[in-house]
Amino acid sequence: MQAIEIATTKNGRVVYVDLKDSHAATHITKNPQLPAYLRERIVPTIALTKEGELHAHDMGEVVGTTDLVATTADDDIVYALRPNRHLYARFVKGKSSRETSWITTAFKRRASGDYDLHTVFIGTPTPSFPGGDYLPENSREFWSTHALVWGSQEIVPGTETSECPW
Repeated sequence: MQAIEIATTKNGRVVYVDLKDSHAATHITKNPQLPAYLRERIVPTIALTKEGELHAHDMGEVVGTTDLVATTADDDIVYALRPNRHLYARFVKGKSSRETSWITTAFKRRASGDYDLHTVFIGTPTPSFPGGDYLPENSREFWSTHALVWGSQEIVPGTETSECPW
C-alpha cells in the first residue's frame, strides 16, 4: 500500500489515501482537483466515528462531471472491469457526462483508529454494482436503469462484453 496523509478530521482522525491500488486512486487520477477539495473543504469538516462511512458533499459550485446517467432499453450497453475492482461496471455508449457540484467519499477505519479513503468520486452515492456490499438490495434495480458513460473511465483492456455478467 502506498498511502499518503490527506488531512485530519474535525475529531482528530488522520485520513490516508492509497494513490496506487485503491478505488480512490483511479478517480483522483481522472480528477486531479479532488485532493484539494479533500484537504481543504471535506476532511477537516467531518467527524469519523464508525467502521465505515459514506458521505455526500454538495460543494456549492461545479466540481467536475459525473459519469452516471439514466438509461433505457433502447441504449447501447456494454460491461467492463475498471482497474482496482472485481465487479463489472455497466456502461452506456452515446451519452455524455454532466456537470455536478457533488463529491462522494467513503472511509474505512484502520486498527489505529485513523481512516483510509476507500473511494472518492464526483457525483452522488449509488448502490454498489451487483455483487458489492453497499445497498445490495437496491443494486440490480438501480443498475438496470443507470450506467456510466462509455469512454469516461479507464477499463481493463479485454474485459468488455455486451452480455450482462450479473
